Parts: sequence; C-alpha cells; structure tokens
Amino acid sequence: MFIVWGRKITRRKLGYVADFCGICRVPRAFRMTRLGSVGHVYYISSGEGKLVGHERTCTSCGAFSYADPKDYAGIAKSSGPMETLKRETYPGLDEALAPRMELEAKVKAAPHLLSEEERLGLVFSPINLISPKVEKHFATTHMDGGVALAIGGGVGLCFLGATIGNSIAPEYGPQGVVAGLVIGAGLVVWQLIAAGPRFMRKEILPLLAKSLAPVQPSEAEIDRVLLELKKARHKIGSKLKASQLIAAIRSPQ
Repeated sequence: MFIVWGRKITRRKLGYVADFCGICRVPRAFRMTRLGSVGHVYYISSGEGKLVGHERTCTSCGAFSYADPKDYAGIAKSSGPMETLKRETYPGLDEALAPRMELEAKVKAAPHLLSEEERLGLVFSPINLISPKVEKHFATTHMDGGVALAIGGGVGLCFLGATIGNSIAPEYGPQGVVAGLVIGAGLVVWQLIAAGPRFMRKEILPLLAKSLAPVQPSEAEIDRVLLELKKARHKIGSKLKASQLIAAIRSPQ
C-alpha cells in the first residue's frame, strides 16, 4: 500500500501591523501570519507545527514578505484605522519613513531630477518585493479557469467522440473516445503552458505598472533590474518582460 506522507507549511493569522508597502508606496496595514511546518498523512495534519517564520501581507495589494514580530510594538486584532494601527504596532513609523517619503515627494514633483542610483532603487524595490509571489505561484502547478475549462472540454470531447463514432458505426465508438482523449489532453497541456503567462499578465503586471507609473522607468532600466534578479535565480527575472511592463505602465489605468 502506497502511503502519502511528508511535511507541509501551515499558516495561522496573528493579526495586523502597520508598515510601508513598497508596491503601494504608502504606509499600509499588513496581515501578520505565523508559518509552521507540520507532518501530514494523505495531506491531513493536526496542530500548527514547528515555527519556521512569519509572513506579512499587504491588505491592499497582496504583496508579502518574511517578517519578524519583534520589529513591532505589538500586533493588533483589527486592521484599522491606520493612525490607530500605527500607534499600536509601529509608533515610530512616520519618523522611520521620513527619508523615503521625501524621496516619494521628489518622484511626484520632479522625477527627472532623480539620480541614476535613486531611479534603479525605485525600479528594483517593487519588482523584488513582488518576486516571492511569483516564486510561490510557479513552485506548484496551478489550475486556473482556463485549465478547468480545458479539462471540462476534454471530458466533453470524449463523449462527443464516442457519440460521433457510434453514429458512423458501433465499432468506431472506442476510436472516438481515444480521439477525444488525445485532443482533450492537448487542450489541457496547452492551457497549463498558458497559465503562467496568464498569471503574470493578470496578477503581476497590473501591480507593478501601478507602482512604477510615477517613476516612468525606461525599458533599459527595467531590463537591468530583471537581469540582476535573473542572475540571483529569481523566477521573475525570466518570467517578466520589460517590454510588457512598459506597455502596462503606458496603458490607461
């Protein structure tokens, strides 16, 4: 008998903290989550497992990163209002963010006066912050709407093939099922391949376009950042194309 067992990551929400979101470019409420490693048998487990870290997720854009609860004065039960959340979880946030907010003001007022180092930093930051979301997505196979429709279409083709085959002659019924299976499998493979670019187009490009629009980066600047991330083996370095991001930034929001 084959037994499916191993370990998996469990998540337990702890509450909310206030911090700066590099994607939204303003202070936001973040959901703090405990990450645990727990054993499972047939994917059934009990308990929250051994602590392996914590994760914070922006409640506005969904970008997440690893975090340390010790960096905050506390963890609030609710996410707002923001001023209350800052007092409870990060009372020194405004002071800590003063240099960054000055840079943001400079971006809005005179982006052409930004130095090359400042521009590259402003381009690198949101792409690097969204990288874990891309890593998480491509770590496993995901079934989105397109894949689900392809599977449903494949099943339908099997019945259709059998019906058409039987209408011609009873002995062609099995051949119709086989033909339906082959075509259906091809549809599923096609949609599985297309699922990755579809995720980047729907989930990643809009976030980065909104975040980078104030900076108005050049394609060369984005290419330079993506190349560095690709060298560091971040999947976003190869999955994201600078030309696509430029087109998303220039398109009406």
